[in-house]
Amino acid sequence: MRLSRLHSSCNALTVALFLVAAVLGLLLNETKQQLKFQQAESARLQGDFHLLKQNEADLQQEAARVAESNAHYKAELISCQTQLAQTQKRLHANLKIETDFHRFNPQVDSAILKLDDQPLLPPAVPAHHPPRLAILVPFRKADQELKQFIPHMDAYLQQQGISYTIYILNQVDSYRFNRGLLLDAGFLLVEQSSDYIALHDVDLLPINSKLSYSFPAYPFHVSAPWLHPNYNYKTFIGGILLLANEHFRLVNGMSANYWGWGREDDELYKRIIELGLKVDRPPVDIGTGTSNTFIHLHDADKRPRDMMKVGAQYKQGKERDSSTGIQTAQDQFTVLRTREELVGKVPYTVFDLELKCNTETTPWCLEPTECKAGYFQKPIKDDPDHRWLCTRCGTKCWKGFVLVGKCTQTESPVCMKVGRDISPEEAIKWPAGDIEPQ
Repeated sequence: MRLSRLHSSCNALTVALFLVAAVLGLLLNETKQQLKFQQAESARLQGDFHLLKQNEADLQQEAARVAESNAHYKAELISCQTQLAQTQKRLHANLKIETDFHRFNPQVDSAILKLDDQPLLPPAVPAHHPPRLAILVPFRKADQELKQFIPHMDAYLQQQGISYTIYILNQVDSYRFNRGLLLDAGFLLVEQSSDYIALHDVDLLPINSKLSYSFPAYPFHVSAPWLHPNYNYKTFIGGILLLANEHFRLVNGMSANYWGWGREDDELYKRIIELGLKVDRPPVDIGTGTSNTFIHLHDADKRPRDMMKVGAQYKQGKERDSSTGIQTAQDQFTVLRTREELVGKVPYTVFDLELKCNTETTPWCLEPTECKAGYFQKPIKDDPDHRWLCTRCGTKCWKGFVLVGKCTQTESPVCMKVGRDISPEEAIKWPAGDIEPQ
């Protein structure tokens, strides 16, 4: 009996072991199949990886080729622009076209240098709608003006539905102020995010709503000579000037050689005229004049003009500069910091810029240690560093007066009335006045 039960148990155990062995065999076969599949998948993935690496290498080669082609095309474009400028200059000379034709004539304000009644250069066309305006503001320690400028311009431009961004080009180095180089630097920093620019003084606020800040087909001088509160000469284009990006690049921006105050706008005017662009301006009958078109915030005591010309600066300042501009500006500044700021709820962007100067070619970029004859040291009011600037002495007297004083600590000349304060005989040895009373 016991032997029979033991035999039965052995049979059952044998069957169980057989079943276990069968299951293990099936699992082993399945594992082998999965291993083969994974090995095949791994081989496929390795093949795909090598293919992707090859594609990456091909793309890098293609990118290098495209970059080389772009550099070649850019060089050709610059060459073509240069040749165009030279050709147009020759046309002007050969045809004796008078480049002053449209400078300051209200009746022919929209006149343009023409050849066979066609503009020498076509009007600009914006790439985006609405066009994007970048307001470029050259800046140095004019915080009070800036606090008024930002909200005023925001309200003014919103009324016109202008899509705009204000960029403050803050010069933080120790060189004399360089408005032209700051504007070139600002343009290079915002060119890709804008369609046109406004070269805008921080102390000039428009108050006549008829002054348009819309996209200009040609350079548009908002602060025309018959509207600006201070500067009214025929070729003046300072204060506020709108240009399409393509036109500012075409004229190669502004000269970088003007350190101190003045003349950089006059040189820009020469660049514009040479290329056959016209300068549009608001109409004369806009309803306001020099006293009520703009608010002029300039404080002569806190921000005196750095007017002194050093060495060859005066002579060079009257010449056309063909060596500097946008094409050279990239190597002449460093962006130390970019800041997003607010005045109230109005945002604006500040670029803290450190300019670079070649003291061999433009030694007048350095702050003077003394003033030359005809200038005096005018302290900058409330300046924490007790700085001063060389300011021109007064030299002009009313007609009928003569200049009898030498330069002292004043901008006003020392004048005497001939026949009342000084005899005609004494007046002979002094310079005669040459300004008619107004």
